[in-house]
Formats: sequence, C-alpha cells, structure tokens
Amino acid sequence: MKHREKKCEKHWADEFDQLESASREIQPPPAPPGEFDSILAEMKRRGIKPRIRKELKHSK
Repeated sequence: MKHREKKCEKHWADEFDQLESASREIQPPPAPPGEFDSILAEMKRRGIKPRIRKELKHSK
C-alpha cells in the first residue's frame, strides 16, 4: 500500500507543478472601471457590512 500512496502523491505533485507553471503565464483581465465602487454601493444599499471591517473591529 505504501508504494501506491507514494505513486499517487507523486502524481498529484507532478500535476500541481504543471498547473502552477501554466497559471504563471495567464494574466487575469482587469476589473471594469468602477466595479469595486459599485459593489460597495450595492452592499451599502442592502445593508451588508463588509466582513473584514467586522473582523478588524473585533481584533482590536
């Protein structure tokens, strides 16, 4: 069983390395202008508070 586990781990490690090298070449497209502001405005309209602000308040 150990041989099979090592073989499986090597397979996953090789696949991860391949995906990592392929993802370095891909550049994500930039967000449309004003997208972040429109999301924040919609959150404010719905009464949703960004979670990070809550976490920052509790950590102090």
